[in-house]
Amino acid sequence: MPVGTTANSPAPDLALVSQRRVAPLIWLAAAVLILLTWWHVLTLVEQSRQRELAAAEKDLGNLTRLTQEHAIRTLRSADQVIRFVQSRYLEIGERLDLKALTANGVIDSEIFNQVGIIDAKGIYVLSNLPIASRLDLSDREHFKVHVASDAVGLFVSQPVLGRASGKWSIQMTRRITRPNGDFGGVVVISINPDYFSGFYSALNMGPKGLTALYGVDGVARVRKIGAQEAYGNKATDAAMFGHIQRGQLTGSYTQQSVVDGVQRLYYYRKVPQYDLVVVAGLETQDLLANHRQARNALLLQAGLMTLLVLVIMRYLHRMRLEMAARQHAQLLVEDRTQQLSAIFTMSPDGFVSFDPQRCVKYVSPAFAEMTALAAEQLDGYNEQDFSNWLARRCDSAMPFAGIAALRAKVMDGKPDARELIQMAREPKRMLQVGLRSSESSTVSQILYFRDVTHEFEVDQMKSEFVATAAHELRTPMQSIMGFSEILLSHEIEPSTQKELLTIIHHESGQLAKILDELLDLSRIEARRGRDFRFTDVCLQDLTADLVKAFMPPAGRAAPELLMQKMPLHVMADAGKLRQALLNVLSNAYKYSPDGGPVVLQIETDETGAAPRAWIHITDQGIGMTPQQRDRVCERFYRADASGKVPGSGLGMRIVKEICEMHGGELTISSSLGLGTRVSFSIPC
Repeated sequence: MPVGTTANSPAPDLALVSQRRVAPLIWLAAAVLILLTWWHVLTLVEQSRQRELAAAEKDLGNLTRLTQEHAIRTLRSADQVIRFVQSRYLEIGERLDLKALTANGVIDSEIFNQVGIIDAKGIYVLSNLPIASRLDLSDREHFKVHVASDAVGLFVSQPVLGRASGKWSIQMTRRITRPNGDFGGVVVISINPDYFSGFYSALNMGPKGLTALYGVDGVARVRKIGAQEAYGNKATDAAMFGHIQRGQLTGSYTQQSVVDGVQRLYYYRKVPQYDLVVVAGLETQDLLANHRQARNALLLQAGLMTLLVLVIMRYLHRMRLEMAARQHAQLLVEDRTQQLSAIFTMSPDGFVSFDPQRCVKYVSPAFAEMTALAAEQLDGYNEQDFSNWLARRCDSAMPFAGIAALRAKVMDGKPDARELIQMAREPKRMLQVGLRSSESSTVSQILYFRDVTHEFEVDQMKSEFVATAAHELRTPMQSIMGFSEILLSHEIEPSTQKELLTIIHHESGQLAKILDELLDLSRIEARRGRDFRFTDVCLQDLTADLVKAFMPPAGRAAPELLMQKMPLHVMADAGKLRQALLNVLSNAYKYSPDGGPVVLQIETDETGAAPRAWIHITDQGIGMTPQQRDRVCERFYRADASGKVPGSGLGMRIVKEICEMHGGELTISSSLGLGTRVSFSIPC
């Protein structure tokens, strides 16, 4: 053995060699962790993008279904009018009075610009609007397509500037075929494209979002992007037309617009029975805005995680003593314990943990608050005593079955057993109780309690609303389906046929009114007044115009106006305020079938902090009980449940929402058999 060496001298070299061997393994583990972190983050980023696109596609699918139904309803209404005019013209010829039909409401002038007859020579001979001379429309496409045969059926033209009306319109036409088969001319009805674009305005597609109605010829009947409207744009190279030619009548795709160059996610639906397509599109930059924020946050977290791993690795690399490593691990455990303690303390959910002997070990503050646990201590309760204690505090209708019952569910293969209980104290709370078994050496099981009172109430409200809405919509639909089936399956005399068509038309109007009121109510509640246009409104002028235009039932006097001479001005949305007044006036006449005056009174109240204008509408009708009065503003609620008084049960709900959006107050006083007084205020 050489001089100066000992048997133990190689030991430090062996320790150094061991450290050098372990260090690469530690760094390799760090590299794997970083790669896994980035792989996981990039996976989450892609999943986030796919979720945003899937959610947007679902929303667009629902929007196109809504616009498709709106288009079908409008086109069918127009076709009904066309067929009616076609039939009457074949019966009485040019003696047909289209102006009278419009005045009597058979032709809806709010939807249709003009209804007329083009004779076999292409001369515009009849119209519900004044025409200076007989116009020659033989060069129009919507005339020429019907000359050869009636195979075209209902034809929907490209937007054209009407020579008779002087307005942009979409022409819908049908051929008039005389009994001997000769061509007798064309019935033409003009629809203002604004009728569609106005409906699309409520969809809130964003500044570059698109909603459009195209023909399968690739020409836009109506095209709305943000607040801009356009007609007649050609988009024959859009992918949806190729899909439709291949039989794909509905679907989605992403494409740069052939009209304005904006890339969008589109969803289209072919309108059944018509050569039309509804399409909605969201700008991809806009719909992926949330995704980009989430992506940036995830990338930042991954970068910080990478940086953190590198820092920790450098720290571990420099650690030399096992004691320092143990101290560091101990600090991490303590930090984790403190975090868990803070989470349990601050969590709105309640927790109760049990020790290995299944006795209560920990009760969170949230659980104590949920169960009104005060001086009573639960520490040391075994699970049976705890179950009995909790059962005594529950409502008998929804009691606590016990921990043993929850554990039985876990044993049946349900790792996270849950049940609902209701606390007996006021206010009553609905709690969701869950059991989680633990394999920890210190905790055998954990009970967690979540307050689901609000969710339970919301689910009940949704169920009631859907059931009521379905019932209200089913009533007119049954009449429409029943009478239309009779018309399709039986040969009926013209007078009876007209009577059935009148009923179908009336019930369709009722159905459309319910849907319109639902859309109005949904839009008001969703936007919370953001689409209200508040201007300076003189209440005397507004109510005087309303009463002048209001058509009371036959034999009934117009509303009586009581108001001061000095003009009373308020900041209000004149259209919405007029809608609310009209709803209340209509109810006043409907619910006073035996007559009696209806009085509309305006007065001011300056007793409060700020002056207010009050509008009172009083009738001498059937009145309401206190219970009916308290529910009159609920959706679909009607004081008269007999069905003799028409209505959807949404009018007063809309009145209440409009009143609240104006910062006003709605009050109703009524006595059964004596009449009703509806009052609402608006700040002056």
